[in-house]
Amino acid sequence: MRTRIYTEIPASGAEWRFVRSGPHGIETLPPNATLPSGADLVVFVPGTEVSAHRVRMTAKRPAEMTRLAAFAIEDELAVPVDTMHVAVAAAQEASDHRLVYAVSRQSMAGWLDALDSAGIGAARLVPDLSVLPASTHVDFGSRQLATISGRPVAIDPYWPSDVMAALMRETGAEPNIQQTDSLTQLASWAENAPRLVDFRQGEYARPSEQSINLTRFRLPAALAASLFLAWTAQSVWSIEKMKQLTAGLDAETARLYAAAFPDQPMPSNPAAALRASEGNASRSPTADFEQTSAVLYGAVAETPGASLVSLRYDRNMGELRATLTYPAFGADQDLKQAVEQTGMRVNLGDTRLEDGLVVGDLSIGGRS
Repeated sequence: MRTRIYTEIPASGAEWRFVRSGPHGIETLPPNATLPSGADLVVFVPGTEVSAHRVRMTAKRPAEMTRLAAFAIEDELAVPVDTMHVAVAAAQEASDHRLVYAVSRQSMAGWLDALDSAGIGAARLVPDLSVLPASTHVDFGSRQLATISGRPVAIDPYWPSDVMAALMRETGAEPNIQQTDSLTQLASWAENAPRLVDFRQGEYARPSEQSINLTRFRLPAALAASLFLAWTAQSVWSIEKMKQLTAGLDAETARLYAAAFPDQPMPSNPAAALRASEGNASRSPTADFEQTSAVLYGAVAETPGASLVSLRYDRNMGELRATLTYPAFGADQDLKQAVEQTGMRVNLGDTRLEDGLVVGDLSIGGRS
């Protein structure tokens, strides 16, 4: 599990502080300490720059939720919605409500500049309001966090006294709340949160999470398409040639049967009839590569969706071994029947799923 390091946007002129979770709780890292490579950096941003809203939404996709959330809170904002950036909490209430956190794009730009200057540009930006437990009121000195009407709010201690008094009545908090260290307390809450809300979404996403620009793949895709078309044309040509060869073999088999059994009617499958006429012969003649491959290609052509992957012929055994892909499980039986109709013996190997494709082995011919 990646080490998680917590910090917060420092006040003007203040130094960055970092803490982490240790065996005995939240531990403060020494000033100017080297941060562990690959650590998960979480930066808390002050709730005085963020507003929280309860929004009912049924959308499931993150991009759609973000778009709908921005317009759902438009009437609650005192500024145009296009000047704001929003992040939607993962947790959904039974009433389909979610908490939506909004911040100005100007604040986002300032925070990102601060991260780059500190050398932690890949860090997450988590609103402190998002980790505040329900019905909790805390005083961080520079701000107070509380829950009013089911949503977290940040209270600036420099607001007028009558406003502060009204807010205190809304929260139902004690008049004198003991101050606590903001970074330590926020980190402790975040450790117990199932999932953190991150402002690094959409256009502000971290490099590792940004969507892929598909235009970069146009040339490789075009080349791949050209190769695929060329391979398809070659496959079609090969199948047609194998069909012609199969037809020739069928005609030759019928001629040989008529010559060997002139007084008998021509069976629908001369090769199978010849094999049956041999009775209990200890060994049957083996088929060569040309015969077995012709039968295989003909069967592949008659089995929609089947495709040949590899081919190997055992001259000593007179056996052709092949690996194929099928459109679905059970299609190997269709191909087996197509081979058996030519009188060739076929054995199916195991059929399995590889990289999303149904793959199977078979052998044609061989000594009995």
